[in-house]
Formats: sequence, C-alpha cells, structure tokens
Amino acid sequence: MDKINRRDALKGTAGVLLAGAGISANRAPGAESADGSTSHDTMRELIKPPKLASQDTVGIVSPASAFFPIHESALQRGAAHLEKAGLRVQVAPHTRDQGQHLNPPAQRRAEDLNQMFADPEIKAIFCLSGGSGVNAILPLLDWGQIERSPKIVMGYSAITALLIGLYAKIGLVTFHGPMILNGFSEYPQPFAYTWQGVEQVLFKTEPVGALKPAAQWTDAYTSEDQPRAMKTNLGWRWLREGEASGPVIGGNLSVMLTLVGTPYWSPLRGAILCFEEVNFGDGLLKKVDESLAQCQQMGLFDQIAGLIISKVNELSEEEEKLFESLILEYTGGSQFPILTGVDFGHTAPQLTLPIGVQASLNSRQDRFSIDEAAVS
Repeated sequence: MDKINRRDALKGTAGVLLAGAGISANRAPGAESADGSTSHDTMRELIKPPKLASQDTVGIVSPASAFFPIHESALQRGAAHLEKAGLRVQVAPHTRDQGQHLNPPAQRRAEDLNQMFADPEIKAIFCLSGGSGVNAILPLLDWGQIERSPKIVMGYSAITALLIGLYAKIGLVTFHGPMILNGFSEYPQPFAYTWQGVEQVLFKTEPVGALKPAAQWTDAYTSEDQPRAMKTNLGWRWLREGEASGPVIGGNLSVMLTLVGTPYWSPLRGAILCFEEVNFGDGLLKKVDESLAQCQQMGLFDQIAGLIISKVNELSEEEEKLFESLILEYTGGSQFPILTGVDFGHTAPQLTLPIGVQASLNSRQDRFSIDEAAVS
C-alpha cells in the first residue's frame, strides 16, 4: 500500500454540534452548527424507552435483507432462549421471507417495524440478523408513531442504519447488541457475558458503570450442533491514552457512513465514536482505509471526544497491525483516547452498547464505563 500524507487532506466543514458531557438524563441540548446557528433538527429530547421486565413481549423483525436463507432451527432456538429468560416472543409477518438479495422488499420490512411500534403489547424489538438495505426502510417508517410509543430496538452490523436513524431523527436511545441469529441462537445457549450485558442495559434503570472484557472469545462460525471453539481474550488495548466523556454513538462504520448527507445521520461532536467492521472475504482493510479517509475528510476526527473499536474477526497478526496503523495514521492529528479490541460487533460474546447515553474513557484507570441509564 502506497503511503501518502493523509493528514494533509482537506477537512470538510464540521457538522452540527452534538451534546458532549453533561447531557441531562431526559433531554439532549440544542445543537449548533459550525457557523454558530442552532439546528432545529437536533433540538429534540433524548427519548429513553421503557425497560424490559419479566413476561414482556419482544418482537422479532428483519429490517435487513439477509445474505442467506433463514435457518428455522436457529430462529426457534433463539426464541426459546428468550422465552426461557422470562420473555414472550412474537415474530413479525415477513421475518422469514428471506431467500435472495433485497427479499423481502423494503416496504414489507418497514411494515413489520411500523406494526411492532404500533402494538402496545410489544415492549422491545430484537432484530433477526444483519444483511443489507436497512437504510432503504428509513423513509418508510411511521416516525410519529415511533415517537409516541418508543421501544427498545437492538441489533448490530447492517442494523446500524436503523439504530443511528432512530437516534438522529427523534432522539431515541437504541442498542447495539446481539441479534436472534447472531447471539441468542448460540448453541447450546447464549454466552453468559452476552446475556448479562443485555440484562444490565435493558432491564435496569441504573447506569451500567465500568465494563470489562470477556474472559474468552471466538470468531469461529456458529454451529447447529456443537459449541464454538473459544480462545483466551487478551483484553482491550489503548492505542492512545487519555480521558474522554460523551454520548456513545456508532455501530458498523461503513453502514453508518451511508447515512451521511441524509436526515438520518447523527453529528458526532463531543461523542465517543464506537465502530465495528466485519472481515467477510477479501477487501476489509481497503474498506476500512476508505472509510477512515472519509471520516478524516469530513472532519469527524476533529470533533469526537474518544474512539472505541471492536474486535475484528479472522485477522492475522500482520493484518491486525496494519488495521491499527491505519487508525493511528488517519487520527494522527488528534489527541482523543483510542481503545481497541473491545467485545462488541462481529465477535462473541458481545456487549450491549446504548446509543446516545453518556460514557467515559480513562486510560490511566483502564476504564470504559457507561455512566447513564439507557432505559426509563
């Protein structure tokens, strides 16, 4: 890879100011744009959905077009684990309509979400899996209904578009966490670390506090009839030391960047940006290179307070070094702390990260903490 002086690239105009530290538990402050004007689009209350409780009903939806047919046994196993944990499960009408790219159409996927938000019995919406095309459903959502009946929405990967869109558009706190086919359907049962993260964030109205690495992790593919091979977790690492506080915002980086320039993009000033990526065939490092270049050219690395990066599956030692060198190169003109190898995204087990609530980083204390409750 040719080395170029990316730090000399022109920075784009800074986006609309987001809240930094000090957001109240119930409101997000009015935001200013780079020219000092106030943006009416971001002057919204921070909406915290009601917490989950035993015997609540969870809706299963598929906002993404999956890249593969749905394995009914995995869906049933994931639903059974939720029921064993004391929840009731309702599967949306088009959840199983996966067979080829862009199936089902965006309109049907949006209909499922709209019905779930309109149904007073549904207390949370858990996504089936990742895939593609989630940003296509955003203009089709009933935003008035969603604002009137806010609910927990959780997923990751392609679901990032929905999580960020809901937060950016109406201020709804959303949740980057496990999905039915990527977390809850784990054989023979979900990882304790994964489920404990769900319980701490979704069932309790107290801040989670300090988060800790999982003792073991895996990036092996899931199996229908045997547990995955695990390896020792070497912990999280500081690529750059420092302290920071601000709202957690993020998800899959390349998916998140598809929202730039749309009404569903969330400005990042003062935020702790968390991003994950998936190594799915060739081209991951090229994709990360391009995404980081875009972030730099938009001026995002001049705006954020801190950066948290997930584990990336199936990277060789050499590839991991290159991955980290890209991060350090593109953020070289900044001073914010960077924590990497964190257990979220395309890894197992995984954390549940609430989008929009206050968090903090402190390398001296080796601490990453969620400092605000995410549910009401």
